[in-house]
Amino acid sequence: MFSRCKLGLRPHDPERVGRVAKFSGSLLPVDPLMSSTPADWSLGRVWDGDILDNDVLGNCGPAAVIHWLRLMALAAGRTDLRFTVQDVLDLYTAMGYNGTPESDNGVVLLDLMEYMRRVGVRGFRFEGFFSVNFTDSEHLATAVYVAPLIIGASLTVACQGTDTWDATAALDGKDWGGHAYLAQSYSPGGCNGASWGAPVWTAPIFQRTRWTEAYLPICPKLMPGRDVERLLTLAGQL
Repeated sequence: MFSRCKLGLRPHDPERVGRVAKFSGSLLPVDPLMSSTPADWSLGRVWDGDILDNDVLGNCGPAAVIHWLRLMALAAGRTDLRFTVQDVLDLYTAMGYNGTPESDNGVVLLDLMEYMRRVGVRGFRFEGFFSVNFTDSEHLATAVYVAPLIIGASLTVACQGTDTWDATAALDGKDWGGHAYLAQSYSPGGCNGASWGAPVWTAPIFQRTRWTEAYLPICPKLMPGRDVERLLTLAGQL
């Protein structure tokens, strides 16, 4: 299923990630049942199956960012926006790719998040972003209520042959490598996500043991109805 796809997430620095503003389940006034209520950003929307060259390049981080922008554009009713594979390549180039196999080394996800905050792509920036405690169901549920998450994970070889990343995949014991993808929904039973243009499902044990990073981007242009000014203040960006 995914065995021919490329990985492209380079190792993160836990201390550096630890300095990113933390998203807490108590940051927003939300229904206390939210942590047990499924929320799915892809529900009722046309599935985005574009692999964005991530089968031939280790550009999973930039691809995840563009998939995030595409999904949020749909949610915001911005049918005029067309983020393309060229936008992915532009982001990957900004991260050091120059078109040669030697430079196809993937990205440090936090570098990419900070680039999206400083520069962005085609006028769309992450005005701020949070690191989410993905081992806490309340934090995770509330974060996905705000927007989809960009996930960094350490995949196992078992992940190559299935779109159900459960205990078997989590406990495979054979490391494949780092990968970035989207988490589009949360419920206590697991998360629906998007990877290499395909839907993937991750069980709670996979989240706890194989996820390494989780970021909640804040992009005011694509988040109508959200109190983004409050979020940006909490993220230390205002």
